Amino acid sequence: MTVKEEKITESKNISKTDKDKQEEEPRIGVFICHCGHNIADTVDVAKVADYAKDLPNVVKAEHYMFMCSKPGVQMLKDSIEELDVNRTVVASCSKNQHGRTFAKAIEEMGLNRHKHQQVNIREYNSWVHQKEKDKATEKAKKLVKAGVNRARKLEDVETRRVPTTKAALVIGAGIAGLRASYDLAELGIPVYLVEKLSTIGGHMTQLNKTFPTLECPQCSISPLTNGVANHPLIELYTNAQIKSVEGSMGNFEVEVEIKPRYVKDNCTSCGECALHCPVEVPSEWDSEMSMRNAIYKAYPQAIPATYVRDKKSCIECNTCINVCPVQAVDFSMQTEIKTFKVGSIVVAAGYDEYDPSEIEPYHYGQEGYENVITQLKLERMLAPGSLTNSQVLRPSDAKIPKSIVMIQCVGSRNDQVGNQYCTGVCCKFAIKNARIVKEMYPDADVTICYIDVRTPGLNFEELYKSAQEVGVRFIRGRPSEILRGPISGELRVIVEDTLSQTPLKLKADMVVLSAAMVPPEGIGPLGSKLHVLRSKEGFLKEFHIKMNPTLSSKGGIFLAGAIQGPKDISESVAQAGSAAAIAAAPLVKGYIEKEMLVPSVDYDLCVRCGLCKTVCAPAAIEINDDGIPMINEVACKSCGMCMPACPTGAIQLLNFSDDQLLDEIIAISSGGVICENE
Repeated sequence: MTVKEEKITESKNISKTDKDKQEEEPRIGVFICHCGHNIADTVDVAKVADYAKDLPNVVKAEHYMFMCSKPGVQMLKDSIEELDVNRTVVASCSKNQHGRTFAKAIEEMGLNRHKHQQVNIREYNSWVHQKEKDKATEKAKKLVKAGVNRARKLEDVETRRVPTTKAALVIGAGIAGLRASYDLAELGIPVYLVEKLSTIGGHMTQLNKTFPTLECPQCSISPLTNGVANHPLIELYTNAQIKSVEGSMGNFEVEVEIKPRYVKDNCTSCGECALHCPVEVPSEWDSEMSMRNAIYKAYPQAIPATYVRDKKSCIECNTCINVCPVQAVDFSMQTEIKTFKVGSIVVAAGYDEYDPSEIEPYHYGQEGYENVITQLKLERMLAPGSLTNSQVLRPSDAKIPKSIVMIQCVGSRNDQVGNQYCTGVCCKFAIKNARIVKEMYPDADVTICYIDVRTPGLNFEELYKSAQEVGVRFIRGRPSEILRGPISGELRVIVEDTLSQTPLKLKADMVVLSAAMVPPEGIGPLGSKLHVLRSKEGFLKEFHIKMNPTLSSKGGIFLAGAIQGPKDISESVAQAGSAAAIAAAPLVKGYIEKEMLVPSVDYDLCVRCGLCKTVCAPAAIEINDDGIPMINEVACKSCGMCMPACPTGAIQLLNFSDDQLLDEIIAISSGGVICENE
């Protein structure tokens, strides 16, 4: 390790020599919890406690109503003080729920917290044997015996204090990335914000109105975009991508590639260059509903306000160079590589709209089916004006048709295209736009074909009902095909109303596909550079979907917004704020306390196969030039996956070694006998 580390004396046992530790006689206290009626109604806790008294090295065995209560915790402390107990075993609930409670208690009494062993006789026993008291009691005895066997061989675990770099990296400048960046900066953390596009704000800037209150998205996001752009602690890099990320939690080294805008920062955003540019191409920001020039600004409120040159479309006529009043256009600008150090990383790279062209029966993108569009394109048509050029396009000019059919779950809840998940936003998206169309054009015929309408949360059911009230029609059924009429050429949607079991052929001037939210382009290479896992759906995977949804599989790297899975704006903002707060904590404190519960390698047994590296989810194992595995102690999450992968048993995790686990297995096995200690 290259960072300075300060050792913390975690307990009185830390100062003992290895010889002292080996010679220390285990004195074990066993405590059986009733957990109210959760355990005691199924397990005879008194019998289990009496059984534990006769196990080797056990000097105290008691049962109590609630071990996690203050009196229960005090029992542990008293046993340490009165009987010189140096290891504790509590048979109660799961380690995740109260293991830390008891570990902290013995630590307060001067023992190393890792001298506590939690035995789960609730979830693993009483809850699955509720009508088999004798069987549950015998099983509890075996589980307690296994815990005692394991406790005999528990070792002290050192805690180190690792200094952190007081800076953060945020990847992606959509609504989640902006929120996370601003919150981090407000906590006094310098932030490097990296965005691959030329402007910040993400998909939210493309919307016409936001559900459920139908607010103007620009009005909502502009204070945040301006706040981020002008914050003294935020360095913004657009047209930029992550090139590499090395290091571990608290100390990452990041390399960023910044592509040139070909327009310098002294640009006044006057627009003369775009006005005289002879090249026009479809605007990506406007979902190709309007045109932009080869030198352009995505929309008037775009930040940064500096124009950008599309090198691929530019014909190099030099007109923009000649007409720029401040000589800001510079075709000689080159790609830059910047390197900086950060302590935490927040990934908020957003999502892409699913491309429906692979669903052949819907004919999206095909000639003659130009009126088959996506919700995001409809969003731009409904916007009060095209914001990409000087010619304002009003809604009346957009020629909203009088007959619209919307199709839900396009690219989601569909085994054929591989996306089995529900995006969870499409129903709200479609209902909002359907209602807006009906309010703008009361005579329009708007139909939504759905599988299930999903509008959970406050105000969303009200939005659904309000759409029904203004005349939006709902048909339960997934359309099988979109055809063109042979004479008039109007679109025809083939669908079966599954509620009435009636086949229908719906005529439509326009079909709007509610396309799924899918992982953004380039998520695979980005995940590889960050050394984080991806879910089966392709999004970046969280550490625990309920208990820690903002942390990735690698310590120090956090997730915010739709990069972890489909979310609406409010959910993305909430997760971004959470990620920022958690990412900031070790940076504000200035250090990380890391328990060295990490593997060790017996290099005499190691055959240099590298299998341990392939299974290490947090990428804490590197193979050096000699093929030897090197453990990054800070990055390691003590998951133990490297142990079963090793064919020779050369890698062993502290307090989870093969001999400790074998002792547990023998105790649980019927009639088993411990080889060394019994």
